[in-house]
Amino acid sequence: MKLTTYTKTGNKSQTAVTGSDAVFAAKVNQPLLAQGIRVHLANQRQGTSKVKTRSEVARTKKKLYRQKGTGGARHGSKNAPIFVGGGVAHGPTGNANWKLKMTRSLKNQALISALSAQKDQIIVWDGLNELEGKTKLAAKLLYKMVDQKDKTLVVVTKFKPEMLQSLRNIENILLTKVVRLNIYEVALVDKIIMTSEAVKELEDRLIKKTQVQKKVAKKVVEK
Repeated sequence: MKLTTYTKTGNKSQTAVTGSDAVFAAKVNQPLLAQGIRVHLANQRQGTSKVKTRSEVARTKKKLYRQKGTGGARHGSKNAPIFVGGGVAHGPTGNANWKLKMTRSLKNQALISALSAQKDQIIVWDGLNELEGKTKLAAKLLYKMVDQKDKTLVVVTKFKPEMLQSLRNIENILLTKVVRLNIYEVALVDKIIMTSEAVKELEDRLIKKTQVQKKVAKKVVEK
């Protein structure tokens, strides 16, 4: 399929870059896409929240008062959860594991679904390689292609110092490499800007891996 293409000066190009239908025009698998997003978000959780139990709070362990004869309820130390400043009962321990797994094959298929769902929002612009480190100039060129309020994902093959300097202080711009591209970022942004090199590398990465994985799966079934 033909992807929306802009010239280095930020004007719409007469010749469009052609993307592979297997990557940018595939059938969108909504359940798989939702699963990929859920796995990504779950794996971002640190699980480090923790509270102190009654054995960990910094208080004396002395019995509050004698067992009998006071007319009040019996108590041990003030570390018990029923007292203010005491330990917490059944709180988070800091050992929670929220990690979820997803096979590489499913991740690739989910990423293809995300790219296909966003195919009308993908822009190919090689002007990224020509940025000179001037934020004002970079913003002027970008806003010719996308709205200032649009959350935009910029995908390149490698970072250049001038590119990083130009884009790092522009609001709603997220910069990433092809090798680090994930389902969550692709699915939830408003626009995606790629270089032609990034399009080619992405196609090589997804198509080749998918084909190899299908061959391996076929051999396993035959055995």
